[in-house]
Amino acid sequence: MKKHEKYNTVKQFACLLLACLLLLPAAAFAEGGGEVAGQLPLAAEPDSGIIDSDALNSWMDGFLKEHDITGNWQDFSVGFCYTGTGDCWYYDADVWMYSASLYKVPVSMLMAEKEAAGELTPESIVMGCTLEYLESTALVYSNNDSGHAMVSFLGGTYNGKCSDMTEKFTDLPAEYFSQDFLDVSYYTARYMTQVMKTLYTGGDAAYPHVIPYLEQAQPNEYFNLNPTLKSYGVAQKYGAFEETYAGKNNNHCAAIIYTPTPIIVVVMTRNIGEYQARIAEVGAYLADYALDLDEKAKEAAAAPDPAPPAAAEPETAPAAAAEPAAPELPADQTGGGEAPAAAPVTASEVPPAEAVVEEEGARRVPTAVIVVGIAVLSAVGGAFTVLSRRNRRQPVRREEQPPREEEADRYRPRH
Repeated sequence: MKKHEKYNTVKQFACLLLACLLLLPAAAFAEGGGEVAGQLPLAAEPDSGIIDSDALNSWMDGFLKEHDITGNWQDFSVGFCYTGTGDCWYYDADVWMYSASLYKVPVSMLMAEKEAAGELTPESIVMGCTLEYLESTALVYSNNDSGHAMVSFLGGTYNGKCSDMTEKFTDLPAEYFSQDFLDVSYYTARYMTQVMKTLYTGGDAAYPHVIPYLEQAQPNEYFNLNPTLKSYGVAQKYGAFEETYAGKNNNHCAAIIYTPTPIIVVVMTRNIGEYQARIAEVGAYLADYALDLDEKAKEAAAAPDPAPPAAAEPETAPAAAAEPAAPELPADQTGGGEAPAAAPVTASEVPPAEAVVEEEGARRVPTAVIVVGIAVLSAVGGAFTVLSRRNRRQPVRREEQPPREEEADRYRPRH
């Protein structure tokens, strides 16, 4: 092996070793339970296990196939909450779509909070109209001027629709929200489901008049197209807007459906034909499913609590196996014949639980580093061997030499 080839091999080995050593801290951190960088996980929601997500997903897959909703340009998102337990189910629920008039629900909730706090009354003049007029026309008739007036009063922008103020109606982390949510009022079915869940939980005490106005909205449309749902009672808000410049036709509806145990259903669609009928079909199926959940909940409540496991009886050791008896001492040395009391253990002698955990963690991390280090060094050694063999197999390129004298004669010009 030539000198320069040895130098190249050593240089490659050094670079590989440096890269592996830089990976050691990351490997030790991962072994210690560190989180991978990236978007934070969604906030945990109640999950009693009562909802069979696989069964609902399978039904939705079949529903979309049945109605030929399979194009790449189509979107169909669903959010469902069974209020009896707070459990939720989502289907494609993190697709961002233009909210259209759905924004009027959280904006009205912001205004209603002020009424609940005593800052406003239904007769308060807001942007030239009474609060009662703005809320009722925005929620019952989806009046755009009323919605925009409330946004202006709250200090929001026309495009943003106070989105930054409405994050608090959900448990979603800030990292979840798209910039389009803040800038141009794009929503997801997951976000809107949580908003409706907050509205239902707070009720008229926290958000005066909002639900009663929604109960008057679209009496023969969207979820109310289905006679059974209409007989239960529906509080709903639709949103419809065609983004002609982008070829996106948005049609959504968010509702509280008053089945025996009320449910929340949000359906957001884009470029879907007969969208009102499709939305009503999903609502009807989930309402029937909620009746099954009621039966499950009753069965679970009636089931006897499992008996706690019997406590194991302590094993009794023979007296001879106990601590050896203390030697008898004269009465004058034992204080009247009694055995001397054991010295009390002070708190300083008992390590706190946190210290024990830290000490065990401190032992685990160096062990991980050692194990990873051995693996890295083994890999580097193998790589070094491969590099050496590869270099030995490469043909040696001879340096160019000037032609010998007898060969040079052939190139001399002849006169």
